Amino acid sequence: MTATATERLALCWLGTAAFRLRHGGEELVLDPFLSRGPGAEPVIRTRPEDLSRASLVVVSHGHFDHVMDAPAVARASGARVVAPRGACAALVRRGVPPDRLLAAEDHPELPFGGGRLRLVPTRHIRFDARMVARTTARVLRAGLAGTLLGLAWRHPIGGNFEILLELGRERVLFSGSGGGDFDALARLRPTTFLLPFAGRSDVVEYYLVALRKLRPRTVVLHHFDDFYPGFAERYPVEALQARMAAELPEVRVVVPRPERWFELEARAI
Repeated sequence: MTATATERLALCWLGTAAFRLRHGGEELVLDPFLSRGPGAEPVIRTRPEDLSRASLVVVSHGHFDHVMDAPAVARASGARVVAPRGACAALVRRGVPPDRLLAAEDHPELPFGGGRLRLVPTRHIRFDARMVARTTARVLRAGLAGTLLGLAWRHPIGGNFEILLELGRERVLFSGSGGGDFDALARLRPTTFLLPFAGRSDVVEYYLVALRKLRPRTVVLHHFDDFYPGFAERYPVEALQARMAAELPEVRVVVPRPERWFELEARAI
């Protein structure tokens, strides 16, 4: 059965973990970080005022590369902002009116696009020792230690959530950091997994373990870009694609093009 325009689920990757998502005539923004670092690649031209259609901004956790532009998007759109309780105070300090903030712990389910959005508490990814060592060395060489410590101080993690969108029979699981209990997440039965391909030196093996458990129809990669040169690194997307083709060929892997819309079909029940 062909989906109508309102049944189609459209996504647009805005670099790092940021997405626009449209369904049922509504738009939400996930983990907005448009500012990025000097010299970031790819270049993202979207600005908060371009997101004025959004009715909801959803933040998985409070790190700067997930939340920095949430206040500006909220101002431009009038959207409500959902974030972990521990990140809400920082958002208030940055200009989000308290009456537009919803603590994720207090609002585990919200309506969206004719379906519902669920916020599932989980843990942040655990960086392995090799990743920490090489990131530290890179940051010190670039002279960014003071800048990044300041960003970390102003943007505390405040808790961590996965976001599940239930739209018809489509179940889209968005992970901002990828550190969840994958056995528990498999019980959510995601049909599409927005996977943050970052944060580990063994990132290919780490996520193959996750995908063998979750078995979605589609995987959409994000967070693999050079969003803050001297801090971020590029990840082996092609290596994951090759392993997936060999070991999980039934799972479609999407590497989104920045600022280009693509669709998933939210099938009617």
